[in-house]
Amino acid sequence: MNLQTNLLFILLLLLSVVAQCIFGNFPFAFFAFPLDVLLALIWMGGMGYVYKEKRSSRFVRLWLSPQCTYWTLGWLLTGCLVIGLFPQLSAQEIAGKSGIFVRLGCYHFTSSWIFVVGLFGLLTHLGMITLRRAFLPGRNRWRFVLNHAGLWLALFAGFIGSAEEQTLRMPVFRTSPSNEAFTEQGTRVYLPKSLQLITFTVEHYPNGSPRHYFADISIDGKPAHLEVNHPYAASWAEDYYLTSYDVQSSQPQYCVVQIVREPLKFLMWLGIVMMLCGSCLLFLAGPDRQKALSSEVDASC
Repeated sequence: MNLQTNLLFILLLLLSVVAQCIFGNFPFAFFAFPLDVLLALIWMGGMGYVYKEKRSSRFVRLWLSPQCTYWTLGWLLTGCLVIGLFPQLSAQEIAGKSGIFVRLGCYHFTSSWIFVVGLFGLLTHLGMITLRRAFLPGRNRWRFVLNHAGLWLALFAGFIGSAEEQTLRMPVFRTSPSNEAFTEQGTRVYLPKSLQLITFTVEHYPNGSPRHYFADISIDGKPAHLEVNHPYAASWAEDYYLTSYDVQSSQPQYCVVQIVREPLKFLMWLGIVMMLCGSCLLFLAGPDRQKALSSEVDASC
């Protein structure tokens, strides 16, 4: 079983590298709603079916094996290491670079085939072990299920939500309202609402460099206050961030607002709440008494 697991993940790794080199980054936009929801339902239904009906098959045992845990966690940790070592750039910035690391998607690794395939493997493995524990009897199974299902849901929302997530940058002017924004690829997008800068304040250090800045803007006539690292929540899935401003003028005539749309953000939060509930049950219930008793018997023998 260990050899088969190793061969499977080596094959997946090689295929993901080849796909990355040939096709470039993973086409999240292609899997936008409703295709992402349909594929997600097929994926979850498939995991439930194969575990319930084909539990003793070699395929299911492979995805439940400890070797699968080592591979999926190692793949994810390696991906996080790549993200930490390489600056994550926009599509326009990457266009001016070349080399093997660009071909492998290291400068925008979360959207590379290598990272996506690794995360898909981790989610499949995590879903299978969660199903296995959910079908086993025992009072303490729910804390395991809540912890692992919550982690699965948080990762799943980030994975599937990437197809719907959108980041826009918009110059907001003092002189007139505007609804023209730009994607990370530089494509012009027209919003259904207009933004206009009302006031802008910059606080400086004694040496004259900017220390803090904030802006009051109008969103279709509705006032909104923006500060650095303090986004304005326009809706449950849309946040506005203040990212830059007109540094050439003593009285800035415009600021740059970043608009981030994350439709599955609250699904991710639900997963985090489930993990917190599972951790509370773990603390309140204590260790599994049956396992502790078995350990004591083994020790006495």
